[in-house]
Amino acid sequence: MKPAFSVDQLNRPEVIRNPYPYYDLLRDQSPVFGYRDYPPGTMPGVDEPKPSWVVLNFDHVAAVAWDHESFSSRDSLQEESSAPSLMLVNHDRPEHTRLRKIAAKVFQPSSIKSLTPAVDELVAACMDDFFVTDQPVDVMADYCAMLPSRVMAFLFGMPANMDRDVRNWATAFMLSADISPAERQAHNVEAMAFFERHVKENMARIADGEDAPGPLLNAFIRTEVDGDSLSYDEIVRFCMTATVAGAETTSFYLGNLIAVFADFPDIWQSFVKDPTLFDAIYKETLRFHGPPQRLFRVATRDIRIGSADIKRGDWVACFFGAANYDPEAFPDPYAFRLHRENASRHMSFGYGIHRCLGAPLAQLESESTARMLRQRYSEIQRTGEAVWQDVSLLNHGLASNPVIFRAPD
Repeated sequence: MKPAFSVDQLNRPEVIRNPYPYYDLLRDQSPVFGYRDYPPGTMPGVDEPKPSWVVLNFDHVAAVAWDHESFSSRDSLQEESSAPSLMLVNHDRPEHTRLRKIAAKVFQPSSIKSLTPAVDELVAACMDDFFVTDQPVDVMADYCAMLPSRVMAFLFGMPANMDRDVRNWATAFMLSADISPAERQAHNVEAMAFFERHVKENMARIADGEDAPGPLLNAFIRTEVDGDSLSYDEIVRFCMTATVAGAETTSFYLGNLIAVFADFPDIWQSFVKDPTLFDAIYKETLRFHGPPQRLFRVATRDIRIGSADIKRGDWVACFFGAANYDPEAFPDPYAFRLHRENASRHMSFGYGIHRCLGAPLAQLESESTARMLRQRYSEIQRTGEAVWQDVSLLNHGLASNPVIFRAPD
């Protein structure tokens, strides 16, 4: 008999550290009601989370995420919070269609691919700064924390010495920093004030015939689709959204990827011998150790999912991380399978119209990191306990990831 476990226990630290066995205990009940937690940007200790339905199996998560007409992405809790609402993530059609059309042009794969030399340079510099060959290194303390922040600072034309500011803004907004409401609010205010000033200055620069520093900032200001462009306020909030989400989620993914290399030496050695395996490793890591765990939706009408009668106005928590471990979708989910045939079905980038636009950028940072690790080191060894963060179930990732990078003989 399965041990008793209830949905209101999902926020316990031991669950956040390793949620997958607990998802298994609830999956047969999905959808199940009674979960309370915070969306990104809200204020634990100030805002009051709504009770919600939890969907945990692959088919239920896919049904809710795909049906954007029955399940709204507008987040009243965040809208009522002091933090800015996220762009696209919290928009419904038709406004979502308009915004995504412009943002998709900014994030088109060819544009992201053109950033490869700049990202490679940042990766190399970060490794030079933070890695010490043949000695223990906690990659979460510096490299995984700082590379995505340095990439975002570059993309938005920020001074390079603001990388720590970006890191602080991201961890505050995405709830992975265990800080007071006052500190969280101060970081949100600081971030928005910076982008309001920064965007205004660079819109003026472009109006005078110059380019804005930072390829993404320049693109957000200049891009037009069918004669439509983003407003000043929309550009500011896109900068905020891309910065906090891109810095935080990618930080956790890089740590999780390095954990795979350290904890599965056969995977690392396979990659060393055949670098074309990276795509398979990347996708299976997104399934096996995908950072994003859940996002909320709100029912716009009465609807039945599984055996649950969900009423108009009810909140629903889509657990993408649980869908990635549904054995009906991914047989033997606790095994890291290099050649899993359906690994690309992972839910870590979402599903439907809200699938993550920044995925190509996350892949670029990850691929550059893996390529340079392969060039520089022969082995990646676990040298201490991998400690998983236990602050928020929004993301699954490491708080501490100590490894040793071995130089080639």
